[in-house]
Formats: sequence, structure tokens, C-alpha cells
Amino acid sequence: MVFSMKLLIMTVLFYYGSCEDKVTVREPPALPATPAYRIVGGQPTTVRRYPYMAYLRSFYMVRGQKLLGGTCGGVILTQHHVLTAAHCLFEKTNDTKSVTGTTILRASEVVIRVGSTYNDRGGSEHATSKTVVHEDYKYYSKSKDNDVAVLVLPTSVSNYRSSSVQPAVIPPGGYVVPDNASVVAVGWGRTDENCNNSTPLGLRRVGLRTVDRDTCAARWGQEVPEIPDSMLCAGLLGVGGAGACRGDSGGPLVYNGVVVGVTSFAMRCDDSFYPHVFMRVSSYTDWINNTVSQNQVVAVHKNSHNTAVAADVTSLMLLAFATSIWILFSEI
Repeated sequence: MVFSMKLLIMTVLFYYGSCEDKVTVREPPALPATPAYRIVGGQPTTVRRYPYMAYLRSFYMVRGQKLLGGTCGGVILTQHHVLTAAHCLFEKTNDTKSVTGTTILRASEVVIRVGSTYNDRGGSEHATSKTVVHEDYKYYSKSKDNDVAVLVLPTSVSNYRSSSVQPAVIPPGGYVVPDNASVVAVGWGRTDENCNNSTPLGLRRVGLRTVDRDTCAARWGQEVPEIPDSMLCAGLLGVGGAGACRGDSGGPLVYNGVVVGVTSFAMRCDDSFYPHVFMRVSSYTDWINNTVSQNQVVAVHKNSHNTAVAADVTSLMLLAFATSIWILFSEI
């Protein structure tokens, strides 16, 4: 009797103490994706179609002042974690006191907007408490490999698992997207790389085709010494006129509803010769899962202090009750 009661109590305590964030991993369906659109700059879309989208603004401390750096895209992994490109967290600035004449800054804060088609309004904003950059990433390295990072949010993403806020699905480790497959890049980046004012307020999507690694490496040549397995190439070779652009970095490359790539770099936004290059998510599935597991967050909903306090009190009461029962039956 005593053993059974203790087992029940342990089960209750384990249930209340094991609510961890989990990354959703699933292999894309085998059927081919919808044919790609080939409209210059892509076409407008909505966050309800891509509810895992996040808009990122990075801030840097310069001589005691917080300044806005760049903007990027990101992908919601859990209610507390967002996947993006590592280079979105760094900024190269002029520094006359430095030997090289420049200084590389790391973002002191990143603010994300989720749940909105627009990057300037709607949805909810959350500031990160921590940024985890892949340990083998080297900013401004010519190799450009391992360009991935995970942002950790101290507050739960608002309206999580609603029609406009959902965690992305990523592929299992080692998964390879077929060559010449139809994929889609999504983001708030420029629609004209030569125009600073061409950044849309609304979310857009653009259809591309995956490019085999040998062709990708041959096209890039000495510009990028190596295109390893951890990179995924896509574009409209021989056609051009479409692609990811400045501001789309860190956003997803999607294949059959699964985020298979993280936007990393390109020669030109609408290039017909050089493929766009993305980090192959399946090469980092284990790293992503480990990073999320090692950076768990106690759930506290933004603007819900009373709810959070009530939840803490409830947990303490449950713990006290369970402990009392444990002691009572231990003495029987």
C-alpha cells in the first residue's frame, strides 16, 4: 500500500516537473511539392500560412548606447526557442582604435515579433534572454559554415499553438532534400536589393528549386572554397529574377511543410548563375535538440504576472500536499 502510494505521488510530481519544450521533428512527405512561383520578388503571403515565422531586430551596445543593427527572419521551434542564422547576431563596425580598423560586435539584445503578417505591428513582441551561436561558427569567415543560432526567450510566446503561432517542423538528422525539388523561401527581406526602401511590411514567399551540391560548388568556385554537406543550395538557374534578399537571412527554406534550410547567403538576390545557400537543417538537428534541451525555461506568460504567481503557488501547494501524504503513509 505504502509503495503504491509513493509511486503515485512520484508520478504526479514527475508530471508537474517535466513540462519541457520539445522540437518537432518529422520527415517531409514523399510527394513532390507544389510547383514554384517565379514572380520577381515572390508574392505576398500571410503568417497563417507560415505560422512559425518570426521577425528579428538585433540591438548592439556602442559606447554605452543601444543601437539597432540589422533585421532578419527566424523560425519558432518551441514556445521559448527560435532558430535563426548566426550572422544575424553580429555586426562589423568601423573602429579607429582597433588594429584592423574594425570591430565585430555581438548583439546585446534581440527582439522578435511573432503572430503577425506585418513586421511593424500586430502579434506580440518578445526580447531574448540568451543567444546560442553554433560553437564552430566564425563570423566573416570565408567558409560561412555552421551559420545557425538559437534564441532563448524568457517568456512564453503569446498565443502559442494558435492559427498564427505554431512551432515549425524540422527534418530528422541526415535527411536529404531531392535535387531539383520545389522549395519556398519566406521572409520580410527586400524586393529590390538596390533599393533600401524596398523592404515590404508584409510577409512574402518565393519559389525556388534545389540545386545539387556539385553544381552549386562549381558555380561558386573560389568565392566560397567549399560547399559542405551542411549547406543546401537553391535558386532558379538560368532564369533568375527571384530569390531571398537582404533581411531574409535566418528565415526558412520550406519543403512540403518542413523547414529544411536556414537562409544564409547569396551573391545577388535575383541571380541566375549563383545559387542561394542555406544551412541544411538536418545537419544540425541534433545540435538544435541539444541546445533546446540545455536551455529550458520555466514557463511565464508575458503580461500575465498574476497567472504566473498563481501557477507557482499552485505548484507549491501540490508539492506540500504530496509531501504531507508521503510522510503520513511512511509512518503507517
